[in-house]
Amino acid sequence: MKTNTKLKAVEEKLNEEKSGEVFCIECGEVLDDFSVNEVSKDIDAVKQNFHNCKETGKFKGDICSKLYIIDESEPEDNE
Repeated sequence: MKTNTKLKAVEEKLNEEKSGEVFCIECGEVLDDFSVNEVSKDIDAVKQNFHNCKETGKFKGDICSKLYIIDESEPEDNE
């Protein structure tokens, strides 16, 4: 029975990948069009979401993808 559950989970993951949507590896939220979404314009809300991910243990990486997307600093010139 557990094999069927695992197989179903793998099938669902493959279907998600075929849909073309991009998900945050840490929290699992859809990132497609995040930079033009109204949510991304509320920087404090994005930061609060990041802190919630850290507190609940969802975030274990180096930088939140949403914070990276909304970062308005100039990219470094690596010449």
